[in-house]
Amino acid sequence: MTSTQSLADELKKYSCICYYPSSGTDLSDIDYFASGRKLWSERVEGVQSPAAESAENAILQNEPDLYIHTDVNFYQEFSAGHDLEPEDCGMHGSFEVIAFRELGQIEKPNRICDNLDYSGKCFEYKLRVWGSEKTLTLIYCLCENESFVADVLLAHGIKVEYVWSRNWYGTHTYGTWLANILDQTQTRKVYTDWLCVPGKRGEPQNIAVKQKYPELMVPARVKLVRNEDLRWIDESGHGWVEEFDVMAA
Repeated sequence: MTSTQSLADELKKYSCICYYPSSGTDLSDIDYFASGRKLWSERVEGVQSPAAESAENAILQNEPDLYIHTDVNFYQEFSAGHDLEPEDCGMHGSFEVIAFRELGQIEKPNRICDNLDYSGKCFEYKLRVWGSEKTLTLIYCLCENESFVADVLLAHGIKVEYVWSRNWYGTHTYGTWLANILDQTQTRKVYTDWLCVPGKRGEPQNIAVKQKYPELMVPARVKLVRNEDLRWIDESGHGWVEEFDVMAA
């Protein structure tokens, strides 16, 4: 069994996935959803009442039970295990690492950046956060976002309910290509600042993605429509994170 197949089989065990590309050490997606979707000011002001949702309610609201974070760097941080420091990661509620393990390594995943010794390493965390007894899973993968989407999500038909993106300002690539594949991942909602919204930044050409990941540079069949009734979800260095519905173009 290949390493990507093994990882895909692991992901298919979960019912609702939230994917965060170029996450760095940020855990703001977990902070938001696990808090009961409290807005930024509510979380920062220290409102730490337990989410206290029953399993039935969580299923009805389709809350993530798996969070996937990818980045080419941050090996030391991603592999910290029980030493992971939530205060440095954007968490405002309680945070406990229940279990930690290393998953199989994806072999030479990167097509744009160099593949280093730690490239392709994946780490799984079992967490309890915001006073809830529910256990959440966080999987970190040290690889290009494009590699994870192309070679794991799309290649193995993984459904991703939510995409979260914050401060993806682009060193080699730009997150505007995400809209091209959201129909294939059956994504319902995207939470992002303006950096990943097509048309908001002069439509960067993403030449490196076009050359190395042509399967991601297909015409978009969906558009992102902002939810005008929900604001101030999370603060970023490039405007506020807002909720976008994924609609047919």
